[in-house]
Amino acid sequence: MRYIDSASRNTSDVLGDWLASFNPQAVDALRWQTGYFSADGLAPLVPVLNELKAQDRLTNCVIGSNGGETGEPDIEALVNLVGNPRTNAKIGVVSFSAGLFHPKVYHFTRQDGSQAAYVGSANLTTPGISGMNIEAGLLLDSSAGDPANVLTDVAAAIDAWFNGTRPGLSTVSSLADLAPLVAAGILGVAPTPRTMQSSSTSSGAATSKVGLKPLIKFPPVSVKSSTAPAGATSAGTPSAAAPSAPPGAATATVGPLASSPRSPFPPYILFAPSIATPTQGAAALTGSTLAGSAAGLVIRLSRDSARLFSGGSGTANVSVPVATIGTIRFGVFGKYQRPRAEFDLRMRHVSNLGGHEVPASSTNVMAYGYAPGEPGHRDVRMLMPAPPARAIREHAAAHGLHVPTANDPMILEWPTPADPVFKATFIDPAEPLFATVDGMLTAASTSGVLVGKGACWLPAGISPQW
Repeated sequence: MRYIDSASRNTSDVLGDWLASFNPQAVDALRWQTGYFSADGLAPLVPVLNELKAQDRLTNCVIGSNGGETGEPDIEALVNLVGNPRTNAKIGVVSFSAGLFHPKVYHFTRQDGSQAAYVGSANLTTPGISGMNIEAGLLLDSSAGDPANVLTDVAAAIDAWFNGTRPGLSTVSSLADLAPLVAAGILGVAPTPRTMQSSSTSSGAATSKVGLKPLIKFPPVSVKSSTAPAGATSAGTPSAAAPSAPPGAATATVGPLASSPRSPFPPYILFAPSIATPTQGAAALTGSTLAGSAAGLVIRLSRDSARLFSGGSGTANVSVPVATIGTIRFGVFGKYQRPRAEFDLRMRHVSNLGGHEVPASSTNVMAYGYAPGEPGHRDVRMLMPAPPARAIREHAAAHGLHVPTANDPMILEWPTPADPVFKATFIDPAEPLFATVDGMLTAASTSGVLVGKGACWLPAGISPQW
């Protein structure tokens, strides 16, 4: 038995050093439970996970998502690395409405039958594995004389999560299981960086607090791939890869374009690096996709978003659910440096006359109410411009068709890097499509899986071709 404490600032007292010490070919089984989790926390385990997957050996993982903080892309990375679905691998996500899932336990069984475990304070996150945080724990190893029955109890406690039904547990057998967890608020749509305390106070004043740096630097783990660059090195080595979550500026790995959170905005609002203007088009997308590869949203029009169709003046807004925001890569705009991303917008009206597309316009997605002194309700909205709404109203009225109104469903197709345009479809109630998407919204509301307050995911293939 050995006690490790990263307050020593020795790499040998860091969880990641111990995790990376196991010979992949010698490991027969891996189990863990961690209160907080990020994909980059897997870096020291990648060689072992790859070998376990190749040999279909036991891999049981229990992950906390406290307050929905664990991101869907992080679990996607885990599913890819573990290789689910496969016979001898189980992944569970635990989330409670009150109380936390908070253990940090990692257990290895070797081919020779010996067992080793860490029981302590370090989560499977970049700060936890790198020594960025001060963490402490006990290392147990039956090959060094520690009681085998205690180590067996550790393994059994983790396995017990998958024996029968456990309150708060959602099992993840494949990538298809992730979208419902996002819809239920158990997983976030984008990784939530485990940000560190910066060297200033909440008021921006300088402080004399001492900052900590990682003792070991691991390369980032790809969300979309089952492999990661090999080789962690000591923090002082010039060739070491940068930490995936450096203090105060953790770069998201959800897509091909670099994006990072900024204070005082919530961590799911991601910004393009070093930008002082709004982002536009493809550059305004992180590269992340909507949950379950949804094509967009079906949105119930509110009085505000529908008022232009009844002759209202000015602009209107559509509320943008938090679950979609990880796809947007923001710049900044105006006095309060509001997060803002700008896109082209296509709008049409679908009826028995076919699809009537009005002249293209532009829109923006912008966050309101987050900066000190800024008015607003701490939300994100998409602009509904007046000219195309007016054109749809005039078209419908001229042909005796239904003019869109509050409570109607609207299809909003999401921009992609290949086609970075929002596309809005308004539907005459006589069209079967109206009943289809209206029924989708009603079913989502009845089941408690609305996206935000008035939307549901739009599966691919529902919206007619443009």
